[in-house]
Amino acid sequence: MAGKDRPPPYNPYPNDIPQPYSRASAQAAGSYHGAGPAGARAGGYPGGPPPPQANHQYQQHVQQQPYSGDPGYQHQSQYRGHSQGRSGGGGRGQGSARQRQPAGKTGSLARIQRTARRVKESSEISLCIKYSLFFANFVFWLAGILLIGIGIWAWYDRGVLGDVENLVSSPFVDPVWWFIVLGGIIFVMAAFGCIGALRENILLLRLYSIFLGLVLLIEIGGGVAIYLYKDEIETKFVDQLNDLAITGYRDNPDFQDLVDAIQTEFKCCGVTSPDDWDNNLYFNCSDSMRSRYKNPEACGVPFSCCIRNPNSEVINTQCGYNVRSSSISDADRIARININGCIQAFKYWVQTNLVVVAIAAGIILLVEIFGLCFAMSLIKDIKRQKAKWRKAHPSDYQKIQTGP
Repeated sequence: MAGKDRPPPYNPYPNDIPQPYSRASAQAAGSYHGAGPAGARAGGYPGGPPPPQANHQYQQHVQQQPYSGDPGYQHQSQYRGHSQGRSGGGGRGQGSARQRQPAGKTGSLARIQRTARRVKESSEISLCIKYSLFFANFVFWLAGILLIGIGIWAWYDRGVLGDVENLVSSPFVDPVWWFIVLGGIIFVMAAFGCIGALRENILLLRLYSIFLGLVLLIEIGGGVAIYLYKDEIETKFVDQLNDLAITGYRDNPDFQDLVDAIQTEFKCCGVTSPDDWDNNLYFNCSDSMRSRYKNPEACGVPFSCCIRNPNSEVINTQCGYNVRSSSISDADRIARININGCIQAFKYWVQTNLVVVAIAAGIILLVEIFGLCFAMSLIKDIKRQKAKWRKAHPSDYQKIQTGP
């Protein structure tokens, strides 16, 4: 071909951007320059391999414009691997090996970090955790209201609802106070958890977590202390129970009914033995109570200590009169009343129903642990969503912080 008829030199970099590799165009261009197919295979472009700065420009171009269905993308990938192999002093295999790095632990760690970053960026508040926490606390909230209502109804039925002095005179021996205090604690804790979960309020959820954590610590610490110091705690408990249940038996009608129900259910009498009732003013065996005041209950026990006749539906409320006096033989006393203390009876009941007690305690602990974990998880989700919103709307966040 004559020189004047020869086409202008082939420019593979129009506008400083490399064009996709084309075998047909490379062969044609190589033929024009006298290189032929061999020249095209050697360099991929007429005149040999592209300069190093072209490879750098090409990689920047590919990073800025990722593949979006362009048919020439495959040729661009081939060109990139070919040019990296030539510029590094090796063939296409060496350039491809470098392109596949990193591998091993470094590559696995990088993939895990990228996956965690994508999950974090696309995460949302878990509706399962949110509404599970809401409905569970809603049930406990209703239970707290029920306990408070039972206590108020008991005061109203006793006729002391308006008598403040009578209400606060003996709070420890009044079971109604126990119902109201327990119901109030459950009501407040459940309200924090219920409203905090529904409204996604971090402050209420934190208060709920703190209260629930304290309850868990008290329960676990109490169980460990009972296991380690069983004898000392039992002695203290017996003394306190004598002062509370025996001495204050007649101080409150509701408390008296509670003590009678316990002695009837567990078939026991007194805290450790029937002689514990000597600490009560009405059942004391002193001479002054028997001769001076002529008290018929002196040296006796409450009727709930008596062994009932299964053939009779009538409760004999005087069956315990004078049963602890010296004139009554031991055989006659055993035939009339229960001689086991309520502490021994309760310990025997726990040993007999140990599986049921363990399952009940485990369920209570699991409910509290799951509630605490759900609350903490929900707090983290809310914080993450708030951080994403602040990052996406910095100007609006600044307005909220500075105010109008």
